[in-house]
Amino acid sequence: MTHRLFYAYARHAFVAALRMARVTTGSTVLLPHFICRDVLASIAAVGATPMFYDIDDDLQVSQNTMLPAATAMLAVNYFGFPADLARLRRQLSDSATMIIEDNAHGWLSADEHGVPLGTRTALGITSFRKTIRSIDGAFLDWNSDQLSSEIASPIALSTRTESLPLSYRVRTLVSSIDQRLSLQLMGIARTNVRRLRRLTGAASIDERAQEEWQLPEHEAVHQSSLERFQRTDLLAEVVRRRNTFETCQTLAQRFNIQTPTTQLAPHVSPQGFPFFAGSGETDAFRAAITQSKLGEVVGWPSLPSATMLGISSKLRTIQLVNFLR
Repeated sequence: MTHRLFYAYARHAFVAALRMARVTTGSTVLLPHFICRDVLASIAAVGATPMFYDIDDDLQVSQNTMLPAATAMLAVNYFGFPADLARLRRQLSDSATMIIEDNAHGWLSADEHGVPLGTRTALGITSFRKTIRSIDGAFLDWNSDQLSSEIASPIALSTRTESLPLSYRVRTLVSSIDQRLSLQLMGIARTNVRRLRRLTGAASIDERAQEEWQLPEHEAVHQSSLERFQRTDLLAEVVRRRNTFETCQTLAQRFNIQTPTTQLAPHVSPQGFPFFAGSGETDAFRAAITQSKLGEVVGWPSLPSATMLGISSKLRTIQLVNFLR
């Protein structure tokens, strides 16, 4: 039987999942070397130790090495494309390792059997705020039939109702204007902010290194996020994302751009269009994406300081046409 609880951020949902997986001080948690560093804050919160494993350029676990024994491991559905769980299980040296499905990118996406991502293992975390524009929003799914009856379920949190920050309301308004009038105000504003930061001697993007060990302040989801979640036209959003991906794919072929996700399977609802920067005519491709208003080109992820990802790895060049609007 599947259960669900909402949180402000997937990092909080991940903490709950780790505790349900009986991860405690001294436990080891396997996670891919291509991962956003803020995931480490959840592991630190339960006193566990991260251990990185290799993935190949197709964003699936490497078949070259066996994965060591660990209490739990994170299987990532990168950009809404399903992790190959069968391939991953073949690489595990200990079948008792609890697999937690990281579906931060994959709300509305499913595998080849139509099973929603984030529900294919005993524990799964999803961040719907990365699919629809909301102040926060994530949830934990767990299957009680696959967990020991001795494991206590997490306690539901009351939703927050404080006024939304002015900065968030402005971003939402600008995004709405962009969509209705085919403008690029959001991109222009973001570019100017980055220029101003460089003029002041700061990095163009605030990397917020503390996210590697510090969880966000709020754990409970905001009521407005739940309302946005509930009123979303799911079918229309999936169709929009698939159509946008296919348009990006056509442009990528025109400019000889390589991508780790070459096939758009029938049940996939992509977070965006990932591509390898530096392949083909990258600048011309980015310009075409901007001109066509298909989405903002962003970098992902901010890697952990201790990542084992090689400095020359092709994965370090991945950028994303983000379909969030």
